Amino acid sequence: MLTFFLLFVSPFLYSLEPIQQPLPEKSTIIYHMRHKLHEWDGVSDKLKIQANWENASPVNKITKIAISTKVSSFNSGLSNRDSHMIEVLEALSYPNIIFNSTSIVYNQNDLLVNGQLQFHGVTKQISFNAKQIDKEGNIFFEGAFPILLEDFKVKRPSLLFVKADNEIQIKFKLYFK
Repeated sequence: MLTFFLLFVSPFLYSLEPIQQPLPEKSTIIYHMRHKLHEWDGVSDKLKIQANWENASPVNKITKIAISTKVSSFNSGLSNRDSHMIEVLEALSYPNIIFNSTSIVYNQNDLLVNGQLQFHGVTKQISFNAKQIDKEGNIFFEGAFPILLEDFKVKRPSLLFVKADNEIQIKFKLYFK
């Protein structure tokens, strides 16, 4: 009787698991900043990702996503610059960057994502486009969007009394298996 019960119930238990599991160790968020004298990227691969999925034929569709990372996790390849960014972004007071989607609209493999970005103690509604790519049983999303530092009450870093650009590009690649 117990064997019958396990054989009957176990398929239902598996169906309760998420359709796709995040692979935060492969996923990245990159910020790109410019200054009159140079440009640089800061990369974080220390992400926490939660997602809800809908099993839709022929592809699985993400219906909601939440992503967070620490300000201190970004690496630009220059420790002095990273320390200065942690100071400018007041990482002791505002340690996390958090995004929560409010809607995701599919047009085949192109997505329009709306959500709230919480950064430097300010929450703003943002929209951006992303692409879903299915490859060898894995799914990844990639996209980019601009933000203005002044919208998040961030004092722009400066070098030789010249401030960095107000607009920075945020690029991401999120992997799921």
